[in-house]
Amino acid sequence: MSDLFISGLVILGAYLIGSVPSSYLLAKYVRGIDIREYGSGNIGATNFATHVSKVWMVPVALYDSLGKGMLPVLIASDKVFDLGIGVAALAALAAVAGHNWPIFLKFSGGRGISVGIGAVIAFGAPMVILWAAIPAIMLTLSPWKDTAVSWMLSSMVLPLWVYLAGYDAWVVFFCAAFTVVMCIRRVSADGIGATLKHHEGISPSRVLFNRVVFDRDIASRDQWVRQKPKS
Repeated sequence: MSDLFISGLVILGAYLIGSVPSSYLLAKYVRGIDIREYGSGNIGATNFATHVSKVWMVPVALYDSLGKGMLPVLIASDKVFDLGIGVAALAALAAVAGHNWPIFLKFSGGRGISVGIGAVIAFGAPMVILWAAIPAIMLTLSPWKDTAVSWMLSSMVLPLWVYLAGYDAWVVFFCAAFTVVMCIRRVSADGIGATLKHHEGISPSRVLFNRVVFDRDIASRDQWVRQKPKS
């Protein structure tokens, strides 16, 4: 069996593993609800913690980071198949894509932060410190405790930090591609027609700005996460 064929299987497997909607499944099991019908309608950690359980968010985060993010990188590495850093980076990106656009939920998923954390741990633990620096500072020292904003800022500068830290070019590529994929997922979350109808006075350009920066259609986090998704 050729390395090219195995590489393709690993990358495809990473996407399928990433597509497993852990928060959706656990919300069904714990509370018997469809998490997509609550709050922002997102299956991500924040919406899950708000409407299901902060305690049950722990196994969700562990599966997303270790199972989805770390495992594909380790399988592609010399610990298993030794397919090279390039395949490992592509597998990690496929896992993020699977989480963000899961085939099992009609391609509507989360944002991939937990998956990305698992991948960067597998690529090298110090990367996590670089990536988490801005969120840690904002959440502990700043009165503005918006995780969506802090992770976006940190993700935007992560490729530069990783490059300056001397990581392999493929790792830099993964970090840059991850940020692009996250931005695409934020912007393409839903159509903006229902938002413009429900939130009068907001413009399409403002909706797009809010999605990129805040990962929601409106600036108010409390109003957004407590609402019922609009049909």
